[in-house]
Amino acid sequence: MFTAPRLLTAPESLLLAGSGAVIGALLAAHFGRWSSPMARLVGAIAAAFVASTLTVAPVTAWAMISDIRVSQRLSARDAERIGPEENELDTSLTDRAAAIMPEDSTYTVVLSDRIDPDRSSVFRVWALSALLPRIAVPDHSVSDWIVSWGVEPSDFGVPVTDIRKIEPRRKSDPPVYVAKVRR
Repeated sequence: MFTAPRLLTAPESLLLAGSGAVIGALLAAHFGRWSSPMARLVGAIAAAFVASTLTVAPVTAWAMISDIRVSQRLSARDAERIGPEENELDTSLTDRAAAIMPEDSTYTVVLSDRIDPDRSSVFRVWALSALLPRIAVPDHSVSDWIVSWGVEPSDFGVPVTDIRKIEPRRKSDPPVYVAKVRR
């Protein structure tokens, strides 16, 4: 699990800035002995890069170790769902849709324009994974099933039957519909 970055406290910021300044000053003093102005400029730029890397590396390592420690405690189910659930997606919606559709079927995912595009993308990507081994197809007129979030399948101009409405846990989210395409 990757935790979102947080703002540094004042002492942490001062420590990082001070460390960078000290390392940069030491490196600049070393590179400053060079006689050519171009060499000194290149040396100062190199010193700045090295100083910033050496200053930030411990903080990055600490963040990675913290994330690994938290991730280690997650169950396999929680670990696979952490991305969509951190984006406030109710992963049980796709679980319930999967229970309706046979595993050897094809389906199309359709999303409402009224849903935030970022959340729509998360739903689409999660559905493509969670609904395996079913096969996603881009055209709902050739699919066996339609899985739609916030749009009734009867609105697509394709004859459907057996429409199921799956209510989300979050009342602010629209329902997911699963419908069999009539052949």
